[in-house]
Amino acid sequence: MKVLFGVTVAILGAAACGSSDMMNPGDDLPAVARVVPAAEATGVDPAAPIVVQFTHAMMAGMEQYVALHVGETPAGPVVDGGWTWSSDRTVLTFVPVVPLQSSTRYTIHLGGGLRDSLNREVNHGACAAQGGRTTTSGMMAGSGMMGGGWRHSNGTYGMLFSFTTA
Repeated sequence: MKVLFGVTVAILGAAACGSSDMMNPGDDLPAVARVVPAAEATGVDPAAPIVVQFTHAMMAGMEQYVALHVGETPAGPVVDGGWTWSSDRTVLTFVPVVPLQSSTRYTIHLGGGLRDSLNREVNHGACAAQGGRTTTSGMMAGSGMMGGGWRHSNGTYGMLFSFTTA
């Protein structure tokens, strides 16, 4: 029974970020390589940096389609701060205007229309390995984040990675 449950969880986890765009062997699509803090992390230092690393250099301006929200979904308020790229445009780091609140749930939202420097959409299938969740249109209600950069060609609105501060 445990084996079947584990297989079911693995299959659901792989499909959670959109099975229609899962990376095929040999594909070299841009993907999320790492998120810090990791999805579902607890006890996160409120002063620690928020970092998203991609497998490819990203297109200029893509930082406008990344947000840190208070709460579990994009409906929560956006944390005031700035996103900056590494010199090779593969690492995006967020610095809040004021430190994050203690004992608070936050969610990193990566817009569905994020594109690499070759104008290819980020592969959502790879987000399952990082603990990401698909952002549905229902989650977007009231967020003001419904435009082209927020929507993926598969109809989803990106990926969510939640964590809780210490």
